[in-house]
Amino acid sequence: MDRPAPEKESIPEAAPLRILVVDDIPENLELLDDVLSEGGYTPILAKNGLEALDMLKKEVVHLVVADAMMPKMDGFQLCKEVRALPPGNVPFIIYTANYVDEADQEFARSIGVDRYVVKYAGVGALTEAVNELVSQRYGRKPEHPVAEQARLDDHAFLEKHRALVIKKLEEKMAELEVYAQTLEKKNREVLVSEERYRVLFENASVAIFVVERKTGKVVDVNKLGLVLLGYSKDELLRMPYLPFADTGEFTRSMLEAHDFVAGETTIRRVDGEVLDIDVGVGPVTRPQDQRLLLYVRDITEQKKMRERLLQTEKMTLMGHLAAGIAHEVRNPLAAITLNLQYLDAKCGADKGVAESVRDALEGAKRIESVIENTLSLARVTPPVLQLERVNDLVDKVLGFIAMSSKQKEITIETQLTHDLPPVRADAKQIQQVILNIVQNAIDASPAGGVVTLSTRVWETPGNGDSGPKRWVGIAVRDFGLGIPPEQRKYLFHQFRTSKPGGTGLGLVLSKQIMERHKGEISLEDAPGGGTIARIAFPIYS
Repeated sequence: MDRPAPEKESIPEAAPLRILVVDDIPENLELLDDVLSEGGYTPILAKNGLEALDMLKKEVVHLVVADAMMPKMDGFQLCKEVRALPPGNVPFIIYTANYVDEADQEFARSIGVDRYVVKYAGVGALTEAVNELVSQRYGRKPEHPVAEQARLDDHAFLEKHRALVIKKLEEKMAELEVYAQTLEKKNREVLVSEERYRVLFENASVAIFVVERKTGKVVDVNKLGLVLLGYSKDELLRMPYLPFADTGEFTRSMLEAHDFVAGETTIRRVDGEVLDIDVGVGPVTRPQDQRLLLYVRDITEQKKMRERLLQTEKMTLMGHLAAGIAHEVRNPLAAITLNLQYLDAKCGADKGVAESVRDALEGAKRIESVIENTLSLARVTPPVLQLERVNDLVDKVLGFIAMSSKQKEITIETQLTHDLPPVRADAKQIQQVILNIVQNAIDASPAGGVVTLSTRVWETPGNGDSGPKRWVGIAVRDFGLGIPPEQRKYLFHQFRTSKPGGTGLGLVLSKQIMERHKGEISLEDAPGGGTIARIAFPIYS
């Protein structure tokens, strides 16, 4: 494909002809540099059209050889730009590996391309086109005949191309080998680091959760985290967010933490149990990280212990205070009681006065009972432990409450398991506990009702430090109205009671006695209504 030759331009014979070669493949640039240099030309090399255009604005160029397809600016666009620059008639050759059809040639002619040479025709075709354009434009003859130059260039091209390809392949192989070794080393370091992190993560002494900042969804959890909540790992990873039970300010603001923060909240186990937890929250790496680490410790028992300690301190203080008051009240109360008994004996037939005196005596007895219970709380009397049979203790208590149950027409039904193992107990103190809970059941029952009293052995599951635990227990059930919800959290607080005429000291004293026996006491709602009170003694095998 030829374009009409422009008028010749005279250039001094000694002046070098500068040819701008544009190709995005370095190997092609190197080959054309060698070929054109051997032909007596001075090549100027550019890696793309934009770079070539910049050179054309700064340097004198006598001819341009450009690849057709290049990034940033292809050969066609470059030709168009060259024609717009002064002098505008620099010879231009498109050198391409693509097939050339008539439409391509027509397009090339329309934008000012002087020659369109395909690479598969060989380097000779390119040098021939260069020589022809140089001769037409500048009146210069090639240093070698065209045919010889073509043969020489084709041979040189093949030899140089082969040598260059081998050289480049060797360099690339060496680079790839170094890169592969470096990559393998980095991979080993990453694997070691990841394994170290995984071991530390899985065996940490606290529960750890990795969650997404935006949603709170769990993306990873260690072993203690699974033990804490009771879920399997798959179950936890499928959950939309951690099952927090408390939706307070701290819980709501945790996912917004950009620095490490700590606080207390509550979380719900798979079995529905709510745990008090201490949580430390912070980003996994940098403050803007979209994942957070949650370090979680179960402080449920710790909080209960603190509450028990606080309650014990309050009870100790109240006991000392009450003991002082009780001693001060006891002496004048004794005098009041004696005088009331004297008046009762003197009243004779005056029934109105006699009833008033007896009511006063009943009130004095109640005051005396409060004083006795108060002094019992104040006196920390260590139990005298002996082997006792629970059924024998129950039988003795039944004799004590026969009168109060008869007055209210309450039926006491017993279901005593025989051959129970003996327990270590202070008989007098435990009888007082049994008497308290049975009397409470009678007071809570409607007139003509039933109270059941049973004994048996039961077992509670162990924890990570110990196995299952066996107990000998007593259960007392009434069929009354149950425990009022507002009173439930005050069951073992002194001077808090829902029973008319009650002192609020019976359960407090009972709990104190059971704790001294390493036992337990509890109250719960009974199925179908009423309340079940349980006391239990550990079995030491």
